[in-house]
Amino acid sequence: MAGVFETVLEGIRVLDLTEERGLYAGKLLADLGADVIKVEPPKGCKARQMMPFKDDIPNPESSLYFISLNSNKRSITLNLHSLSGRPIFNQLVQRADVLIEDFDPPVRKSLDLDYPAIRKLSQRMIVASLSGFGETGPYSSYKAPDIVSFAMGGLMYISGAPDKPPVVAPCEQAYHSTSIIAVFGILTALFQRLSTNEGQFVDASAHETMATMNEEVIMRYSLAREIKGRYGSQHTSAPARIYPCKDGYVHLVVLRPYHWRSLLEVLGNPEILMDEAWYDPRFRRLNVDMIDPLITEFALKYTRAEITQLLQAKGLPCTPVNTPADFANDIHIKERGFITEFEHPAIGRQRDLGVPFKLSEMANRQQRPAPLLGQHNREIYSDELGYPLMELAKFKDEGTI
Repeated sequence: MAGVFETVLEGIRVLDLTEERGLYAGKLLADLGADVIKVEPPKGCKARQMMPFKDDIPNPESSLYFISLNSNKRSITLNLHSLSGRPIFNQLVQRADVLIEDFDPPVRKSLDLDYPAIRKLSQRMIVASLSGFGETGPYSSYKAPDIVSFAMGGLMYISGAPDKPPVVAPCEQAYHSTSIIAVFGILTALFQRLSTNEGQFVDASAHETMATMNEEVIMRYSLAREIKGRYGSQHTSAPARIYPCKDGYVHLVVLRPYHWRSLLEVLGNPEILMDEAWYDPRFRRLNVDMIDPLITEFALKYTRAEITQLLQAKGLPCTPVNTPADFANDIHIKERGFITEFEHPAIGRQRDLGVPFKLSEMANRQQRPAPLLGQHNREIYSDELGYPLMELAKFKDEGTI
């Protein structure tokens, strides 16, 4: 294709000091072509100790969590607390464009990683801090693992069955979402730097990120002082929830009048639902207990694939509730090439997720596996910064790298 460029962020160097919350931010920047250098303590970052591990054997090089979130990055080890490590770090800063970190405020302060200190080294540096509650405010020093942000941002309160306590969402909703928001801020700052030649500070709060995903609920409260309850899988429309079928579950959503007409046709126009009153979404919501048994009886005659194909052909939003295996082996995902394969030196052949969007003018980048701990020490410290190999050996013995 004429005009296709190799990568979007070619020539941009990122120092990735993240431990957990910001790992996905670094991965996205690396996937877009930035040279992302994972700066780890000599014993490795926390993520290398996170399960699951290949063959359930704990090992810093076989954490599938770390491997998934660090592909396309390079790794160096550096003790930021050591006196000999700081000058090396300063050299790295002066050669980089972006620094991302997710330390707790006391740790960040002890490392002198605040934005004014970094700016003294490089006025063009963009520093992104991914924290639980942001840099300012009474909660800024609070501990904030993923579950805290999910709870305090309001999403936990509306999650779960109506007659049960709130539940937490699986995986790391707050961490990943905050990483995406941080990348948006970083790209914006890089764009502005084109005209100002100045860097800036990107303050990404997981608390506020979760609230933006809770926007409709907060808006409802601000306008009507109404607090939305928990509905389980039931959408505010009806019928719109998860239904069982022959081999699992499907999710069906009826929002528009034509959705309702199509559903009636599929169900065989049951007499009990033929009154015009059923076209009113609020009426359906109040009487959903009369609709659900009919849909359940219908759905149990089909497999997930069969009912999805049948209802989608009628213009009805219906989807199978996929297991991870269903998703990984889905023909649609395979055709789009979203899952990539590569050889990892510690665990062998590995499959991983690619970038969740495609740019028409960017060629697909060859995915590199997550780096081994300190894999690129010699490449960066000796080849790029000019340290003799004997000095690297000394740094290693001293615990600097």
